[in-house]
Amino acid sequence: MDGGKGNSDMGHRVRKLDNMLKRNMQLALSRQDVDEVTAMNGFIIQYLHCHADQAVYQRDIEREFRIGRSAVTNILTRMEENGFIYRETDGGDARLKRLTLTEKGERQCQMLRRTIEWLNRRQMDGITPEEEESFFKVLEKIEGNAGRLAAVILGDDDSWIGEIRPQENPQGENKNYRKEKK
Repeated sequence: MDGGKGNSDMGHRVRKLDNMLKRNMQLALSRQDVDEVTAMNGFIIQYLHCHADQAVYQRDIEREFRIGRSAVTNILTRMEENGFIYRETDGGDARLKRLTLTEKGERQCQMLRRTIEWLNRRQMDGITPEEEESFFKVLEKIEGNAGRLAAVILGDDDSWIGEIRPQENPQGENKNYRKEKK
């Protein structure tokens, strides 16, 4: 590792960029006197607006943004408290709550869209159309690889650990990293 100074630690660089992008969004919103909308609220509001013709549930938000149930529950609860969304029971199953933007959420959506477009234009400044296309192609591949990797890590086969840790005996078992399967 080189302390994040080079290109070798992709995770560090992506995390750093993610933090910068969220901070820019938050700063842009707060300078417009919109303090109650977080960057994630903005993305969820945009998602709900774009899918207004469909039933959207919490699990759809979890899947789209790749975040866990408890985090999404907290975010949606705050968004409901702030008056951006409301949850309504879906006819057939009382456990399912359809997510819908309120009038306030719709108003914020327009301002958010303009802010996101402005930020995107400024943050892509100096990037050629070819570079942008290449960037998104690479990003799509990394996302696909990360998704497949998660399935491997969560699977029953722990052989991937051997690629990280050296084998400790000729039989190929490393008792220090083997998980007990129940």
